[in-house]
Amino acid sequence: MALARPLAAAFAAAVVCVSLAAQSQVIQPTKAERTTETRTLPLAAGSTLKVKNINGFIRVEAWDREEVQFTGEFKPSSRDEQVKVVVEAGKGSMEIRGEYPKHSGWGSYQGPQCQMTLKVPRRVAPTLETVNGEVALGGTQGVAVIQTVNGGVRASDLEDTLKATTVNGTITLDKVRGCLTLQTVNGAIKGSGLDGQGKGIKAETVNGSIHLQVAGVKGRLKASTVHGGISFNAKGAEQIEVKKHRVTALFPGSDQEIDLGTVNGAITLD
Repeated sequence: MALARPLAAAFAAAVVCVSLAAQSQVIQPTKAERTTETRTLPLAAGSTLKVKNINGFIRVEAWDREEVQFTGEFKPSSRDEQVKVVVEAGKGSMEIRGEYPKHSGWGSYQGPQCQMTLKVPRRVAPTLETVNGEVALGGTQGVAVIQTVNGGVRASDLEDTLKATTVNGTITLDKVRGCLTLQTVNGAIKGSGLDGQGKGIKAETVNGSIHLQVAGVKGRLKASTVHGGISFNAKGAEQIEVKKHRVTALFPGSDQEIDLGTVNGAITLD
């Protein structure tokens, strides 16, 4: 019996190791050349999905399958290094991240790139992050978070809360329903077919205009700019206050906040 217990424990540990290994895989080209790699992995509807990149765009579209199809377009560095994409899956979650070689010193080094295109379950909650590249998302029905630094943000046909942030890029939305938090520094914010669903809309930029089309505007509007005009349809509005660079108004029917602000640019709310 004394021997059986250690053997049983060892067997259980081995099973755990195998199980954990089966949940993780690496996608990395073996040759230093431009190439494309595709993988399809199971992911249940209602799961969370995190995608992290550094040099390259992230483009995600929803489909009616409980699986993720990942396609990576790889470009090696000037030292023939390739990005290593690590996929880790757990119960109700998946993370796909690009791991880049560390580089120090001077010289004309050009880092590797990986452009990421994914098809994902429609009911998924995505968090998409890159540094140098555009991020685009379409068709999902879960809470979404999008973040980049040097690149634009595009989102369409979303059915839940969206938080989108960039520094150098434009944010463009089409048919997005749910609470919106939109922020950029050097770029415009544009959107059509929007509906805050009573949860609020906030859009901020510094160097750029804001032009939003919101279905049936309801709630308390606050809009401010320093260098630019403010335009909105005042039909049905109450408690309108217009100052030199600021407008407030109340549209009955909701207590949501519609907060729009820029420094160098005009604001238009249709």
